[in-house]
Amino acid sequence: MEKEVFMKAYSSVLRKVWSGDEDYKKKLLSNPSAVLKDAGLDPGTAKVNIITKITREGTLDDQLRLWEEGLKTGAIDLYVPLEQPEAVEDVDLTDAELESVAGGGDCCCTCTPCCCC
Repeated sequence: MEKEVFMKAYSSVLRKVWSGDEDYKKKLLSNPSAVLKDAGLDPGTAKVNIITKITREGTLDDQLRLWEEGLKTGAIDLYVPLEQPEAVEDVDLTDAELESVAGGGDCCCTCTPCCCC
C-alpha cells in the first residue's frame, strides 16, 4: 500500500475516534475489519487487533510497516489511542515558526512556478 494512501485512511480513522463519536469507537472495537475497510484500509482476511493503550512512541512509518507485515502474516496490530495525545492537539505557532514554513518572500524574477534562476 502506498504510504500516502495509508496515511490518509489511518488519519481519518484517528480523527473520527478523537472527535468523540462513541458509536464509531464501538464499531471500530467490535468489528475493526469492516470499519477499516470503509475508511480505505482493507485488511482482507487478516485479523485486526486494535491496540488502544500506547506504551511507546511510534511513527506513521512504524504503523505502515506493521500494517504491511500483518497483511502477510494474517494478524494486523493497529494502534488507535482512544484519546487524542497532547502532542497532536492544535497549537499556536510563533512568528518565527510560521515564517519558516510560509511560502513567498523575495523573488528575483517572474519565472513562475519556479524561481530558481
